[in-house]
Amino acid sequence: MAEQLQPIPPGKKHNQVEIYPPPVPRLRHPIILAHGLFGFDQVSLLGKPVVHYFAGVPAWLRAAGNQVHVSRVAPMGPISRRAEQLAQFVRHHASDHPVHLVAHSMGGLDSRFAINNLGLAEQVISLTTLGTPHHGTVIADKVVSWTRLPIGLEHWLRRFGADLEALRDLARPAMAEFNRKNPNDPRVTYASVAGEFSPEWSWRMGLFPHRLITTPILQAEEGPNDGMVSVQSAKWGNHSEVWRGDHFNLVNWHLPSSRPEDENGPRWFQWANMIKRLQALDTTR
Repeated sequence: MAEQLQPIPPGKKHNQVEIYPPPVPRLRHPIILAHGLFGFDQVSLLGKPVVHYFAGVPAWLRAAGNQVHVSRVAPMGPISRRAEQLAQFVRHHASDHPVHLVAHSMGGLDSRFAINNLGLAEQVISLTTLGTPHHGTVIADKVVSWTRLPIGLEHWLRRFGADLEALRDLARPAMAEFNRKNPNDPRVTYASVAGEFSPEWSWRMGLFPHRLITTPILQAEEGPNDGMVSVQSAKWGNHSEVWRGDHFNLVNWHLPSSRPEDENGPRWFQWANMIKRLQALDTTR
C-alpha cells in the first residue's frame, strides 16, 4: 500500500511527524531509497502502513511526480548478501533504466558493493549516502571484541537472525580492506551526508537509549558523531555535508514539536536541496 501525503494544516501531525514540505524537483530517473542495518521499508498494522523508515519522504517525493522505490533487504547480514538483494531490487523495479541511489547507514556500503561487484555501475547515476560508516566505527570494533562466541552458539544465534558478520563488516579494520577493494567507479557521482549530534541531547529521545553509551565512546575515539557514526567516517565522495541531527534524523525522524531549524528537527529543506543537486546530474545518462 503506497504511502499518501495529504495537505496538513500548520501545527498538525501526519503519522506523528509534523509536515513542513517545501517544493521539490521532479527527476527524470527513479530514486531508490536503501535502508540501513536493522532497517525496513515500512511497518504495517492490519495491512495499513504505520511507520516508514524514510519518514514521510517517499510520499513527498511522489507527490512531485518522482518515481520512488524503497528497498527491503535483510535487516541484519553481511554487506555482500544485502548488496545482492539490493541489486535484485533495483533491477526488478527499474529494469535497466538509470537510477539515483540514496542510502542510509549500512545501505551505503551495500550500494557501493553492488556498484563495484554486481554490475550496478552501468545503471547508477549517483549514490548519496546518509550516515554511512565508510571508514568503520569504533562501536563495531568493541561489539565484535565482546562477541567472540563458540561456533555452535554463533550458529544458534544466526538461526534467530543475529548475524554477527554484519557487525564484523563494520569494524574499522574490515572497512579499510573494503575500501581498498571497492574504490569509487568513475561512472557514478558519489556524495555523502554526515550527522552531528550534541552529546547533551543523548537523553532527549527515549526511543534510542543506546546513545547514552555510543555517543561518548564515539566522541572520545572519533570526534563529532550522530550517535552511531562519526562525521569523519561518514564523509565520502566529492560532495560532503553535515546536518545537525542524530543518525535517524538524517532520514527525517524528528521530535513532533520541533522546527526545521532545530537540531533533530524536520529535514525537508536539506532533502529538497539534495534532490536539486541530483537534478543537475539527470542528463548524464
